[in-house]
Amino acid sequence: MALMMASDSHDQNRFLDLDAKVFGDHLAAVLDLAGAQAARSIVDLGAGTGAGSRLLRQRFPDAAVTCVDNDPQMLELLRGQGFAVVEADLNHGFPALGGSLIAAGATAEAPVDLVWASSSLHHVTHPARLLSGVRRALAPGGVLVVVELAALPRFLSHPGGALLELRCHSAAAAEGWNHHPNWTPVIEAAGFAVTRSEVTATAPVTPAAREYARQWFARFSHLAALTADDRGTVEDMLEQFSDDIELEPRATRTVWVATPVEAQEQP
Repeated sequence: MALMMASDSHDQNRFLDLDAKVFGDHLAAVLDLAGAQAARSIVDLGAGTGAGSRLLRQRFPDAAVTCVDNDPQMLELLRGQGFAVVEADLNHGFPALGGSLIAAGATAEAPVDLVWASSSLHHVTHPARLLSGVRRALAPGGVLVVVELAALPRFLSHPGGALLELRCHSAAAAEGWNHHPNWTPVIEAAGFAVTRSEVTATAPVTPAAREYARQWFARFSHLAALTADDRGTVEDMLEQFSDDIELEPRATRTVWVATPVEAQEQP
């Protein structure tokens, strides 16, 4: 879930891990919407640090979970956790499990029951090509689940802080953070029936939540669109997240659950 530029890959990996620690239950609620009762073959597109992959393995312990990403270091970590991995650029389409692309009109070596794409589809230059490959790869009754943040996470509960946070979000939006389209027509055009939902969750205030909030505001402090006064306030706040600031971590994710049209029409 690369929402913005991080100073290095280690920082970004820590950022992704914190999101999983703070809002992991949120992703579990998202998976509930998929309606998949059983799955033998699962593909996590843009697996990143593996937060979604681990959730999928926990939910479907008998399934083979394949992690797809273009970062070899990330994939090596996931391989060490027992996942099958495929290094691939999703801009080229949906990769076969053997590492080669599925050609037009071809089918996967083994049909896939569930394809999971959490905060990854908006990074793909040619989503229609990827989605067409997903459709060909899915088994009858298979499901595609696409997840995006509906808005950046919220942390501050005090009214004054909440207004500051909204201004930070506006400044981030001006720089293209978390930009993604409404995927419904794009997914439908690839031959899917789509249900779109939103899931909102509030997380407990833990040390991980405080660190995650601080990392968000540290990134906000570098936004060019932020006023000098707001930047100064944010910088003053950065030393207080460990103890003093009241937090209410919450996030809303948009979920698209898609099934191939022919599969849905079967009796």
